Amino acid sequence: MAKNAVLVAFVLGSNVAFSGAMGPVCTPGSVNVPCPSKAWDVGIQALYLKALYNNNTFSTVNIGSGSGVRIFDELDNDFEWGFRLEGSYHFSTGNDLNLNWIHWRDDNKLRLAPTPGRLALQPNASLTHRYYGSAEFDAVNLEFGQHVDFGQYKNIRFHAGVQYVDINNETRIDETIANAINDLAFLNGTTSLTATHSFSGAGPRIGADMSYDIGKGFAIYGNGAAAILVGDSKYSNNAPFNDVTRPVRSVYTTLVPELEAKLGGKYTYLMTQGNLTFDVGYMVVNYFDALHRSDVNLAPVVEYRDNINFGLHGPYAGVKWIGYM
Repeated sequence: MAKNAVLVAFVLGSNVAFSGAMGPVCTPGSVNVPCPSKAWDVGIQALYLKALYNNNTFSTVNIGSGSGVRIFDELDNDFEWGFRLEGSYHFSTGNDLNLNWIHWRDDNKLRLAPTPGRLALQPNASLTHRYYGSAEFDAVNLEFGQHVDFGQYKNIRFHAGVQYVDINNETRIDETIANAINDLAFLNGTTSLTATHSFSGAGPRIGADMSYDIGKGFAIYGNGAAAILVGDSKYSNNAPFNDVTRPVRSVYTTLVPELEAKLGGKYTYLMTQGNLTFDVGYMVVNYFDALHRSDVNLAPVVEYRDNINFGLHGPYAGVKWIGYM
C-alpha cells in the first residue's frame, strides 16, 4: 500500500512539472464613461473633394473609333472646395447632441473637348463635340453620441441619428456641324442635349469615431458610418421630339445605402475654459445607386436604364472649439 501511495504521488508531481508554470496574467483595461459635465462646441472643416461615379455616363465617353477599336476618353471631374459646419451640446456622462452640414459643389464647366471628326460623305464638313458637367452635394446629420473610454489611450464615440441628403448632377453635350453642303446643309449649327440627375432622401444613420491618444495632445483616429436612405431619384433630358428620340422624364422612390470612412490625426490644445482641436484627414463616402439614367431610342426601339453610384473622396482640415459650462 505504501508503495502504491508513493507511485501516485510521483505521477502527479511529474504531470505538474511537465505542464510548466502558469504564464503571465493579462489584466483587462477599464471601460468607463466620463464624469458628468456640460459643454458646447463649434467647428468648421475645409474639404477638397472629387466626385466619383461607377457609370460611363459621368466618367468616360465614346469619342469615336480607330482601326476598328472603339475609343473612350475620361471626363475631367476636378477636385473642388467644400465645407463642413458642426455644433454640439455635451451633457451627462459623455453624451452629446451634434448637428453638422456638409456642402460641396463642382460648377458647370468644360469636361472634355475631343478632336473634331468628319461628317460621313462630306469630306469638308466637321463634327465637333463638347462635354460639360456640374455636380452639387448637401448632407445634414443629426447625431446622438456616447463617449466611452477603453483604458488610458483609446476611446470611441458611438453615435446614431438621421441623415438628409440632396445630390444634383447635370451634363450637357454640344454638337456642332460646320461646312456641310447639299442635302446635309440643314445640319449646320449647334445642338445641345442636357440631362439632369438628382436624389433627395433621408433615413437612419449609425457610426463610430475611434481615437488613439499618442500623447502631448496628439491623437490618430478612424471614423466610420453607414446609413439607409429612402427618397426620390429623378432624371430628365431635353432630347428632341422626332422619329428617333423623345424627351424623357423619370422619377421613382428608391432605397440608397451609404458608407463613409475617415482616417486622420488631430492635436488638442488645452485652455482654461475649453479646448481647441486641429485635425487633418482623408475621407471617402459613397451613395449606392442614388442616381439613374432612363433613355429611349425608337429606331430600333431600345430602352436604357442605368443606376449610378455617387461618391466623394479627398483630404480635409479643420478646427473645433469646445467650451465648458
